[in-house]
Amino acid sequence: MKPIELGQEVLSAQGQILSRSAMRIGRRIACALVAVVFLLFAAISFHGFLWAFFISVAGLSYVKASLCVIGVDLFFVLIFAVLAAWSIPDVVEIEARIRRDRKLVELKQSVAITAVTGLLLGPIGRFTGKSFLSILKSFFSHSK
Repeated sequence: MKPIELGQEVLSAQGQILSRSAMRIGRRIACALVAVVFLLFAAISFHGFLWAFFISVAGLSYVKASLCVIGVDLFFVLIFAVLAAWSIPDVVEIEARIRRDRKLVELKQSVAITAVTGLLLGPIGRFTGKSFLSILKSFFSHSK
């Protein structure tokens, strides 16, 4: 196959991969939204259960039971706020950063070598090389 046809096939396959991935991610988001709605209903039911527990089992008044439910909510807010603020990168992320930095250095070196090679093999490099070689030939040649 010609390089252009191969490129078209690659781009076609990549487009199909991206469209299928987008559809799969869309379905996952829709299912996650439904799960969040039911989680909200479960949280509301749990609050009602806690309020009833504090009234009947603990023997608290309505206001004190409500304050206990708010206290439990604030306790969970505090726990998850600490967990959210505490973000230590895992081993895979650290290795990926190291690999990225190394490849970036290799890329910079490759670009630098390409630029130097382009200068040496380009028109200016050829002119300078010819001049340098003619100077060397005249230096080593025996003139009488």
